[in-house]
Amino acid sequence: MMNTAPPLRRIEGFESTAYAWHGNRIVWAGDNAGTEHPRNAHRPWRPAPLKCEAQRLRAGAQLGMAALDELPAKGLLLWLAGRQLPFPLEHATARFDAIRAALAHNDLRAFAAAAPRVLGLGPGLTPSGDDFLGGIFFALAHAPRGAWRAQLPAVQADLRARCRSATNVISAALLDDLMDGSSYGALHTCLAALQGGLQSDIVASAQGVLRIGATSGADLLAGLLLALITTPDPNSDRAAP
Repeated sequence: MMNTAPPLRRIEGFESTAYAWHGNRIVWAGDNAGTEHPRNAHRPWRPAPLKCEAQRLRAGAQLGMAALDELPAKGLLLWLAGRQLPFPLEHATARFDAIRAALAHNDLRAFAAAAPRVLGLGPGLTPSGDDFLGGIFFALAHAPRGAWRAQLPAVQADLRARCRSATNVISAALLDDLMDGSSYGALHTCLAALQGGLQSDIVASAQGVLRIGATSGADLLAGLLLALITTPDPNSDRAAP
């Protein structure tokens, strides 16, 4: 039987990356077939099912925050630990602070206003702002906020539309996955460790996330931990006025 699968095509402007078009879908087409990611063209990967409990994830994230000193200080983990960001992100500290305040106050309107201001922010194939938002949305997919459930899809749809002009197509595709709760195997392993609540597992899995890209892992982890430590108590989960 003839193979009718569409051929891989390099992405215009990103020919030197490991990503390519496979029909209308962006896939990872690098040499390492063992890379755990749903977009792996050689061996598409799927995470094992994990039943998450928001409060256990929050407790695990608090342990993760306590262990930041054991992790390499880079990317937005610097900001999360209260340290100064390197140039040029140092000039955007207030933008990240606005997102932290919105999450801490469980204010979806404030989050919807602040999130677009970090899209495409920072150097690299997947800018720091995109990875940071991705970590937040990955957390929200696995630890939903009751007060945000009805309106969050509209916020995500707005960001997906903004991605067309605010960032590149590869970063937009990976952010789209994160909004759906899907990403690198290392991030899913970290989520399971946070759920398990054993600090040694949390540190080991976080180190695995930090090996993603130059600072992408750190930025993803910063968003994930921030969203989880600010997860509201279910007994007081309500939208901000």
